[in-house]
Amino acid sequence: MEQLKKLLRDPLIHFLLIGAATYAAYGLLDPGADAEDAATITVSQAEIQSITEQWTRLWNRPPTKEELAGMLRKHVRTRILYKEALAMGLDRDDQVIERRLAQKVELLSRSLVVPQLPSDEVLAAWYAENPEQFRAPDTYTLSQVFFDPDQRGASTREDAVAALATLQSLAAMPEDLSGYGDSGVVGNYYAGRSELELGKVFGGGFVNQLVTLEPRRWNGPVLSGYGVHLVYVHEVVKPAPPALADIREQVQEAWMLEQVEERSTAFLDELVERYEVVVEATEVPLTVPPAQAGE
Repeated sequence: MEQLKKLLRDPLIHFLLIGAATYAAYGLLDPGADAEDAATITVSQAEIQSITEQWTRLWNRPPTKEELAGMLRKHVRTRILYKEALAMGLDRDDQVIERRLAQKVELLSRSLVVPQLPSDEVLAAWYAENPEQFRAPDTYTLSQVFFDPDQRGASTREDAVAALATLQSLAAMPEDLSGYGDSGVVGNYYAGRSELELGKVFGGGFVNQLVTLEPRRWNGPVLSGYGVHLVYVHEVVKPAPPALADIREQVQEAWMLEQVEERSTAFLDELVERYEVVVEATEVPLTVPPAQAGE
């Protein structure tokens, strides 16, 4: 009896039972599925309705009789080719089919582990541990001076270093920076821009350097896809996370998604543990890594 209780608590058994129930329900809803032999293709009313609805969503109108007949012919042709492919064993040793079926099992496992809605206490505690997920991005206000390597050639960096010394010696920010560098496709001043926005202008390499710069002083040389820059960061604004009450639905959705991912990963890891993995001898040493979340 104790072994039976333990068996009934096994999540894999739950998975298989639900899968069997789903298959049985499909058989009840589509009686022709079990009766269909190798030389018979049965198109149910549910399939016809589904095909009609797909057409309607795509074209914003129901199909004509001729259009529906054409779609049904294509559907039947696909079913026949599928049966023939199975009969010839074309589904075996096919990585595309293997991955597709594995994805279906993974999706099914996620649908079976949807958690209950969290209590206020659980949600508040989780939000307190993950506030950065919901904080607005940092914004930067900066000035920059550009040095064009197409114009200056090998002296570009040397010229930028000389201009940096000049700018650092000034007591105040010049009103006009155009005389310190070259004109280009980028402006001299950007206010309240996020890393993403600045990345679209200057490129990711520039932003990676920008976030390390000391504010309220001239820095450089800083490189981008355009050339060389001197950069003055006026201000970095780091918004505080919003109150939970203002984004409760968003936080709850993120919590639910994390729970599903964790439970699905644990379930799939348990499936993996039920198998013995044997790696055949090879000239290249191989190891089977432990399961990683999200794989």
